[in-house]
Amino acid sequence: MTDYIDILDRPALEALGIDGYAYGYADRVRFYELDALNHVNNVVFLKWFETIRVRYVQDYGLTRYGAPDDPQLVVRRVTADFLAPMFQNQAYVVTTRTTLVKPSSFVMEYGLFVDGEKKAAGEAVGVSLTPDGSARQPHRPEAVARMIERDGATDQT
Repeated sequence: MTDYIDILDRPALEALGIDGYAYGYADRVRFYELDALNHVNNVVFLKWFETIRVRYVQDYGLTRYGAPDDPQLVVRRVTADFLAPMFQNQAYVVTTRTTLVKPSSFVMEYGLFVDGEKKAAGEAVGVSLTPDGSARQPHRPEAVARMIERDGATDQT
């Protein structure tokens, strides 16, 4: 399956006026993402957050989703704060970073920007489980190192 999302790194995000994030992507609002009021439907923000979360955890090495020895990665909680409406064809950037990493869980922060202005924010708690999902398991050490180095996550492992 081809993934058409081009990831933006820290320098690319900073060039767009977005500081404090090392991971994001740019896209444009589509017609089908609008609600009856003609602005982006609230559930769409959560879909955008999920899209970047899945790509992030794969790129950082937490899981590959599907290999037999891969940890199951589940979302324990997700929140969203809608700060300003968004409209059809608006270009946006969605970002994420890990702010806290514990032995088998981590906290991610999301930001959604249009022309450098934050339009939405969110947070998610992810948990690593054994491949069969029966118990928590520690994160892969190389993934923890990436979250700390790239994102500046607080290490409580």
